[in-house]
Amino acid sequence: MLLYQFKMGTNPRRVIIYLAEKGLAVPRCELDYANQEHRSPEYLKINPAGRAPTLVTDDGTAITESAAIVEYFEELHPDNPMIGIDPSSRAKVRALERVGNDLIVRSQMWLWNLTPAFAAKEANPSLDTAARAQRYVTELLDVLEKAIGDHAFLAGSQPTVADFTAFPIFQTARERFAQPFANGHPRLDAWYARFRARPSADY
Repeated sequence: MLLYQFKMGTNPRRVIIYLAEKGLAVPRCELDYANQEHRSPEYLKINPAGRAPTLVTDDGTAITESAAIVEYFEELHPDNPMIGIDPSSRAKVRALERVGNDLIVRSQMWLWNLTPAFAAKEANPSLDTAARAQRYVTELLDVLEKAIGDHAFLAGSQPTVADFTAFPIFQTARERFAQPFANGHPRLDAWYARFRARPSADY
């Protein structure tokens, strides 16, 4: 088994944080994004999309989406469940996880147009497009702000895959690109600070 990752990447961090919270040790290969290793012919044979993460299982199967990788490990290691403990809690976690996943997509579009750092994704970044995208980002932040209520974590008193999904885009925006993100959402701001203090959140 081998996990190909880029530890600074938003989607790989969903898996990295999950594994740390779950206490699972998995062999890793850190892809050299600066030198386009994720676009090399060798890696494209493993993941034709040329993205991280990819998990190559013991039987040689390549799992190429972060959410699928997390669910794969959750099936292998059902103790200390991170996707809920019963149908009701699992439904809540999965719903919030999907909001978090949509937040990533919308926020990446915002970042691609806000900074020149993503030329491969957006050759002509537009601040007007970023401003429009931010409205859709805020829409989902409002949903999460309401959902978390007075809980310590997005789905309740314990961390779940909903947190591991949403947290990395906050971290990417705030730490990698020094952009204000959810600063007008006090409950999410406090949640971010709490989660950032966890060892699993360290780069």
